Amino acid sequence: MVRTALLAALDESEEGGLRAELALGGRSVLAWQCEAVRSLGCEKVVCLTRRLGKEIIALQRAVEADGGEFHAVRSGLQLPGLIKAEDELVVMLDGLIAERGAIEAVACQDGALLKGVATIAASHPLAQSCPQAFERIDRERSWAGLIVMRAAPVQQLADLPGDGSTVSLLLRLALQAGTPCREIGVEALAEGDWLLATSSEVLEAREQVLIDRTLDETPWSGPGRALAQEIARRIAPRGLAIGPLAGAGLAALLMVLGAGLALLGWGATGLALASAGAFAAAWSDEASKLARELAGERKRAILHAGQDALLDGLASVALIGAVISSGDGSISSLGAAALGPFAIGLARLAAGISGPLARAFWQDRTVQLAIFALAGSFGLLGPVIALVGLAALTQLLLRSGRD
Repeated sequence: MVRTALLAALDESEEGGLRAELALGGRSVLAWQCEAVRSLGCEKVVCLTRRLGKEIIALQRAVEADGGEFHAVRSGLQLPGLIKAEDELVVMLDGLIAERGAIEAVACQDGALLKGVATIAASHPLAQSCPQAFERIDRERSWAGLIVMRAAPVQQLADLPGDGSTVSLLLRLALQAGTPCREIGVEALAEGDWLLATSSEVLEAREQVLIDRTLDETPWSGPGRALAQEIARRIAPRGLAIGPLAGAGLAALLMVLGAGLALLGWGATGLALASAGAFAAAWSDEASKLARELAGERKRAILHAGQDALLDGLASVALIGAVISSGDGSISSLGAAALGPFAIGLARLAAGISGPLARAFWQDRTVQLAIFALAGSFGLLGPVIALVGLAALTQLLLRSGRD
């Protein structure tokens, strides 16, 4: 038994192009649909289309590179030769954009795929605005654009007129075969997690919702992270293709250069470069969150907790070098160099137990390193490091006292 998905790239948007080729978050609607059905375990993807455009070819390459099978067909009469009666079939409406969680809520239970025709109330604005897409099933219900069914009825397409809508015919055949109806949750409909890509304007509004949902608002008590988040928000989705990877590489380069310069005696300059590196890392992290949401959940994160620890390690090295270069080489100045790693470590601990406002500051290495760089240029690096570490220690002690 093979789990197969049937998609379509036939219907036109309000602008005149294909709905399936409209873009959401830098990807076509068809690519979003393919990601959704592949997440349901569909090993084979069949797409109804009149022409083999670049989107279809790109999709074929992506599916086959991921170990799946892809077929583009021009007519439903070709389906009986591609889909066996014992297969499972997932049918998705041309242009439908549905969040993975909303799909799983209606089509999955305990990890298993449930047979069913997804429905919405016939009176719902979605059904009222697009009655040809969301076909009426009965007096109270309309099709919601998703079917999970046994593939046996597909064989009947060979006996039906070839000029009819294949997806519409499969909907009728699924209902005739006794496939149960399953209603879409009110919450998914209310939050816009289930919609039809009728125009670019609709998708732009949806894109903004996804961006706002992905990026938790960072308080400006951590201005470095907040600014990095705002930049990521403004350049999405265009700057997310290689942006996160480039940001991570730039962060590593600047941090290493900063630590090196500090160890060579250029303390303030090294710390300034390290601050810029921390900002690049924060931006890369925020852009990576958006890339995972807008470019597909299978895309891996650029930064991980281990890499954050590595950045803190480089920041500590830069502080050690800066303190040593600002001292006289005595035992006391070498001992003072240990203040840097202590301050960074205490800041990490304080971030873990603080409220949102304080946490934003203690996590913001950009601002902390910028403060140290400024202090170093005035010859006050040691005292300022000590003050920051003391403030973090005070936060920890106050919190532990309340607990």
